[in-house]
Amino acid sequence: MNRLGTIGKVLQLKENREEEIECEVRALRNAVNADQTRLGILESNYMDTLETFNRKQREGGLAPHEMGIYYSYFFHLDREMEEKKAEIARVLTELDARQGDLVEAHMETRVVESLKDRRSREYEREDARRELKEMDFISSTRRVGQ
Repeated sequence: MNRLGTIGKVLQLKENREEEIECEVRALRNAVNADQTRLGILESNYMDTLETFNRKQREGGLAPHEMGIYYSYFFHLDREMEEKKAEIARVLTELDARQGDLVEAHMETRVVESLKDRRSREYEREDARRELKEMDFISSTRRVGQ
């Protein structure tokens, strides 16, 4: 039974590692979703501002100093969107790697579970054999004593 206890501890460690990786994967997914939401907001702001800029330019109500402000804002938004896209790509790469780790951890856990089940069945069979031998011994000693 000592081996079974050791296997149980190994199984617990594998399950804990799997849960830890699941939490990391969940956190990375949340980070990707938050970054994609932020990117969507930036793109929406860019398009809204571009529309306003184009409308003012067509109407002729755009002062020269305002043009510089708009261009500066467009540059800032564009740079921020590119940084956000790069961050999303980096996190997606990390997420993909962690999902691979999760699959591997899940497989390791299942292997240890299978080993534990097999050892448990072997232990039960050995215990049943031992009990049967004891019963045979007791019945044979009773016959001899009669």
